[in-house]
This record gives sequence, structure tokens and C-alpha cells, in this order.
Amino acid sequence: MKQLTFTLSAFFLVFALWNCTGNGGGTTITDEGLEITDEEAGTGDQAVDGDFLTIHFRGTLEDGQVFESTFEREEPIVVQVGTGQLPIRGWDEGMIGMREGGKRSLVIPPNLSFGEEGVPGFIPGGENIYMDIELVSIMKPPTPWELDHSELETMESGLQYYIHEEGSDEKPEEGDMISVHYSGFLEDGTMFDSSQLRNQTFEFQVGLGQVIPGWDQGLMDMSAGEKRTLVIPPELGYGEQGAGQVIPPNATLIFDVELVSIN
Repeated sequence: MKQLTFTLSAFFLVFALWNCTGNGGGTTITDEGLEITDEEAGTGDQAVDGDFLTIHFRGTLEDGQVFESTFEREEPIVVQVGTGQLPIRGWDEGMIGMREGGKRSLVIPPNLSFGEEGVPGFIPGGENIYMDIELVSIMKPPTPWELDHSELETMESGLQYYIHEEGSDEKPEEGDMISVHYSGFLEDGTMFDSSQLRNQTFEFQVGLGQVIPGWDQGLMDMSAGEKRTLVIPPELGYGEQGAGQVIPPNATLIFDVELVSIN
């Protein structure tokens, strides 16, 4: 894919050509000024709000400087689209409707990126941002495991759990390295993270405070191979602070967890 390195003059030339042709070879401009061009339409599923997208992308400034790219690293990233989690609103909105295998370019105006202030020392204020995106794959967000909340067991700390599948007799000890698969949800069912999307287990030393207290307590009580739902009250999660834009303050967290192995 050709990298977009428009100067202002080049941009106006392209804009003029788009006006002359009437469709710009698949280019559309939204009411807020986001310019979307499908370089290759793709033939797979279409991205909708809430989907997790595996993408390659390249971000370029008006002077042609690339400020971030996954193409050179050959390491795509996974992002959830349409939920406001991405730092650039135009990037988020511009990927809705893409199809797997598609390639799309975006011209994102300041009002849909970093505004007139920009990011000091990194992104100049008041300038367009150019994004080249390749949509590698789409994954629908995992859904919570079914359970009867009346059957939840409650620990003295307030942590609740439900065992879906028993494991072996082996349980981890403090400091053991364990591998887990997990999906995390808010009480309304919104998924905020999942190792399944990365197709890779999460490894950490249990019982040493490397994760939230509810995880340490819940996983220390599990056995290898066990599948369990943990219902973690705010004081054992992220408390009054929450976590960024993903987890609100005083949130009860629900994790579906599989203890894959104790290493």
C-alpha cells in the first residue's frame, strides 16, 4: 500500500480530482470531515461496533513523517472498534464497515484527532493525520459463560466464584508462574479484555501482587485445568479509581478464567 504523504497542495489536488470524478474511486467524506478511501474493498466479514480487529496500520503527518507503524515490525495489533477506546476518534470511526482483507486510507481532520493542541513534541496541533489500514481479521467479542448467580460461592474477602469445570488436584503456591486464559466483563456484559483475542495465554507469578487482588485470591484457589468465573468487587479490583477509559470507578468485574498450567 502506498504511504500517504500529502502536502497541503497535494491534498487540494486530490480533493479537486475527487470533486471532478464524483466518486473519487470509492472516497467518501463524512459530515465532520473524515475522508475515507477504500484502496481494496476486501471480501470477508464487515466490521461493526464492538468487534475486535487485527490490523496493520501506518500513521503519517502532513510533512510525510511516519509517527507509528506496524507494517515494518510485521506485528499487527488487536483493537476494539466503535467503543471509543482508540485515542483518535476518526481512526475508530473510519474502520467501521471495513471488510476482512480490505485496505483503507483515512484523512483525519484535527477535530477528530488531537485538535488544535496536538500532542506536544509528537503530533503538531491543527493538522490532518493520514492513516493506512489493512484489516487482517475480525473476531466477535467473547460472551460471558452461563451461570446461575444464586449458585455463586462467596469467600470471606467478598470475592465470589462459580466452578464450571473441575481441574486436577494440583493448585499453585505463592510465587508460582501460571498460565491462564481469561475474558473480563463489566456487569452489563461489556467485554473489556480477553486473552482469547490474542490467542495467547497470560503468564504471571501468582500471589505476589502482580495482578489485582481478586485475581491473586481467586487463582490461588484454583487447580490446573479448572474453569471458573470470578466476580470481583471493586475493593479487590480497580477500586474508586477505575482503569483508564475501559473500567469505570467502583466497578464489579466478572472474569471467566481457565487455569491452563502451573509452571
